[in-house]
Amino acid sequence: MTVDAELQIHEVRSATATEVTVVVRCLRGPVHLGARFSRVRDTRAPIDLTVTSIVRHHRPDRAIDPVHSGLVTLRGTGAHELRPTTASTGRQIMPVVQGRNATAP
Repeated sequence: MTVDAELQIHEVRSATATEVTVVVRCLRGPVHLGARFSRVRDTRAPIDLTVTSIVRHHRPDRAIDPVHSGLVTLRGTGAHELRPTTASTGRQIMPVVQGRNATAP
């Protein structure tokens, strides 16, 4: 799979069985509305999450560029995989989701 969208999860703000809202930092992109994430980097965690909302600087946006942060809502399966884990050193590891932007219509 070619990856052109990558977000690092810093905080889970809210989560249900099918939707999660997270504070992210864009590592690769830009990431657009409709981008689909299929894996958590460095794990075999199965996810299928689609970007349904992006908020930057308290305003809705259509994309988030690399090195910028924002509030992103993802819908689908695997939201429970987005919580930070603790390494054996006690350091928190923030998950990174990888996927693809939606193709233009």
